[in-house]
Amino acid sequence: MPYSISGSVGEGGVNRTEDVRTVYALFNKILPAPLAVSDTCSAQLVQAIKTFQTAFMSRPDGRIDVGGGTWRRLTAAAEPSTSGGDAGTGSVNLNGAWAVRNQWSDSYEAEFSRWVEQLYAKKGATLTACLRNPAANSLYSDEDRTLSVFSDCADLPYLLRAYFAYKKKLPFSFNSTISGGRYTSGNLPGSRKSFLDYASFSSLARAVSNSVHSGFFRYAWTTEKTDTYLAEVSRESVTPGTVYYDANGHVLVVGRVDADGTVWMMDGHPDNSLTSKRFGESLSRGSCKSGGGFRRWRRQTVSGSSIVLAANQAEKFFDSGQSQCQSNYRVDGFDLNYHQWVKKRLASSGSRIDPVTELGQQLSALHEALKERVDSVKAAVDNGIHRKTHPGSLPRNIYGAEGEWETYSTPGRDARLRAQVKETHSFISMSVEAVARGSHPYLFSGTASQLVRRYAEIWQDSSARLRISYTSSAGAAVLLTLAEIMDRLFKLSFDPYHCPELRWGDTQSTACQDGSVKRDWYNKEQRLRNVITPDSSANTTVDWGPLNPPDIHIGQLIERLKQQYGV
Repeated sequence: MPYSISGSVGEGGVNRTEDVRTVYALFNKILPAPLAVSDTCSAQLVQAIKTFQTAFMSRPDGRIDVGGGTWRRLTAAAEPSTSGGDAGTGSVNLNGAWAVRNQWSDSYEAEFSRWVEQLYAKKGATLTACLRNPAANSLYSDEDRTLSVFSDCADLPYLLRAYFAYKKKLPFSFNSTISGGRYTSGNLPGSRKSFLDYASFSSLARAVSNSVHSGFFRYAWTTEKTDTYLAEVSRESVTPGTVYYDANGHVLVVGRVDADGTVWMMDGHPDNSLTSKRFGESLSRGSCKSGGGFRRWRRQTVSGSSIVLAANQAEKFFDSGQSQCQSNYRVDGFDLNYHQWVKKRLASSGSRIDPVTELGQQLSALHEALKERVDSVKAAVDNGIHRKTHPGSLPRNIYGAEGEWETYSTPGRDARLRAQVKETHSFISMSVEAVARGSHPYLFSGTASQLVRRYAEIWQDSSARLRISYTSSAGAAVLLTLAEIMDRLFKLSFDPYHCPELRWGDTQSTACQDGSVKRDWYNKEQRLRNVITPDSSANTTVDWGPLNPPDIHIGQLIERLKQQYGV
């Protein structure tokens, strides 16, 4: 018989009586010991839901949503004669870089997600360091002691997926070529390679690093035979291991999703470093034409001696409704942008954003981004790039160049840093305004004046406590507080041929030995430093950016709000 529910059931669910009884009935069809049925959702029912979810979710939430993956699987399990089960199960026997004995399944997808989450929790400075660390890598074996892989942002998701497949004896294939580039329109998948084409995991990993780039995620959302597909945004779909494609040419991997919907990501870089990033407005999305947003790995199944890719419509999480492609979102009577909508979608049912906690998280994430920038600037200095003669021109596009510029410049990183500041600036302003109106989506019961007072306290503490340190041209350690960074945010040079002082916005230091030519380039690049949203396809001449920097100074905003609300 067909089953249906009108609202969510379980922890944090709507839990209407008829829906709860339906879920009891379904579980009592598949459990060896039946549950005691009642009109309310018991702790036993919640635990049954979580236990059921462990086969396909890395973080079971104990809730069944209407039409969600848990509902589909539960009804399929209860009515196996009319519903499909966990496709792709069964053993195979193929040998290549490793021996493949298993097929991808929901259970393996959930295990992959849990593995990535643990790797993220114990993250090292590089992917190699992660894989060599038994505390981080639950699949570690003695052969990994000497494993070495190179991973920039686009390599990272491929290498994680390939390594897991290698250890679990699962199939792995990938697009080795595409029609198109990093920033072109209409990209199409080209030829494919698989574990069958290589003698070892290491040789496959080298091939991946030499082949893929961010353009391998840049496809119109309907394109078939790609390695990843545009996915719906839900707690079942966006899990550790899911890929995020920033259409400006950056790729990240989800490492953790918190109960409040905050997404934490692993971020690979051209210098082989591995960092973490909090999902927010510093990461752009693009459009469905460029495939930007959260993307999941396409299911691969061995058939005979071939690897078959699932079609978009066969993927349970395919974003067939183009939900990630909208320009704005209306949720519970509030207008949200894409990033706010994602957080709302990924929050556990009933979760509301605590604005005080949110501000603290955003400032901490900003501090992490600054610490990562310290390492990036240091890499350029350690390799003597700042001592070299400045090139006679900038790359046609400063965000998509190659060679030394790609490895050591920071225009994209700095734009994302400014976007993080803008996001925090907007959040403070919008949340205070919403609380002042009296109708708002935040977990805060006080007045606007009280919220401003809490924000001011957090900023006063964080702006002085959160610091970074860099080494000057004279070899001395220079400390900068978050407040000082805010004052010189649009002075930070992205140009690797500049001295450390200019890289950190100090134009008055006598330690910097940059001559008139480099100083002239620094002055001419000001409009490029004013950019918050980069464009990887533009001809970024020195007059391309806005003439003046936007007003996003967090400290100055809080002072204005204190005056406005009498704090």
